[in-house]
Amino acid sequence: MGDVFVEFFSEEALENIMALLQYKPERIIYLGHKHNMITKKMKSLRKFASITAPDTILEFIEVPRDSLELCIQTIDDICEEYPDARFELTGGGEMFLIAFGYVSASRSPKTLRIDPYTGTEMDFQNESAPVSSKTDVRISVAENIVLHGGVLRSPMNNWRFTEQFRDEIRTIWGVARELRHNWNKHCSVIEEVVKNYPADDAGVYRLPKAALRDAVQILQRLSEISMMDFFRYERSQVVFRFRSKQIREIVTKTGNILELHVYEVATRKPTEFTDAAIGAVIDWDGEADPDAEFTYDGRPRSETINEIDVILMRSAVPTFISCKSGRADSKALHELETVTSRFGGRYAKKVLVMASPCDTSTSGTSFFKQRAKDMHIWVIDDVYSITDAQLMRKLMRIQGV
Repeated sequence: MGDVFVEFFSEEALENIMALLQYKPERIIYLGHKHNMITKKMKSLRKFASITAPDTILEFIEVPRDSLELCIQTIDDICEEYPDARFELTGGGEMFLIAFGYVSASRSPKTLRIDPYTGTEMDFQNESAPVSSKTDVRISVAENIVLHGGVLRSPMNNWRFTEQFRDEIRTIWGVARELRHNWNKHCSVIEEVVKNYPADDAGVYRLPKAALRDAVQILQRLSEISMMDFFRYERSQVVFRFRSKQIREIVTKTGNILELHVYEVATRKPTEFTDAAIGAVIDWDGEADPDAEFTYDGRPRSETINEIDVILMRSAVPTFISCKSGRADSKALHELETVTSRFGGRYAKKVLVMASPCDTSTSGTSFFKQRAKDMHIWVIDDVYSITDAQLMRKLMRIQGV
């Protein structure tokens, strides 16, 4: 008979998978109550297990939560059928824990606990003292979304992070830091003008100087730092071609450079964060309606879709990051809270990153930051003024490192 683990089913999805990830056993038995072991959560857990531990059998046993006697009997029956079963004590309701304590007095079952925050395992088989060890439990961004019932769709911008592109991000970020709030203002103008005056088949833009106004200084600076194939003034126009499509996307979409900067800094050392995604498009249920109308990018209109600027994984704990290159208000906090709660639970970290100081007025800053604090949202503002190393230290601190 293969190895068997018993989990007390938790409403926190992460608490249900620690033994699965660490041991990938032959069987895991989940004990739960009807109010929390709902079909949708079991379906998500099965889907997650099929990706991460396809050979593990998942078994779900439901027991009425008001019956201590049935809880005791169920645990006792499992101990009888699987005498070497190991009970993982991370989650579960109090009735099961009371029942487990009752059974433990006579049977002394094997127990352990794996902390989702730290990945530390406590093995209680040693009678003299628990044995602590560090696990290497980790999941990807996509797997975390599946675990919480959604699907990670293809991002709108499929950035290719070559070493050259990383260098380009760092160089363009330097220009953004020089211009500060003018970067956003000018990019908004350029975004609008290129829509009205699209490039020709060769990718060459001919934009009227009158329409660009002061925003032309971004294009000139990009030429000075070799981000253009060429750039010149012709009478009332500026004529140029971006060196690449990715550079064009940075300049013609306000806010892209801040997202790219945060992602680029966070992923320089793959040992710090174990997985990452930028422009993460989350489909809330992953099930498209075959009769639904579709948007311009091929997604059903009826689906609930959210986009998170950056998601970082450290082992099994996600950090959801919303980037704001301009001002942010309470709506931004609530949007971040909603998505993080749905796809990260209480273990996930929530971060709002702002390029500029969050407010120019002392009272406004105090209110906004206090509101964020009340919602357990970290705010990293005035990123234009901090170094890459400082930004990385803040991100790591948020993860408890």
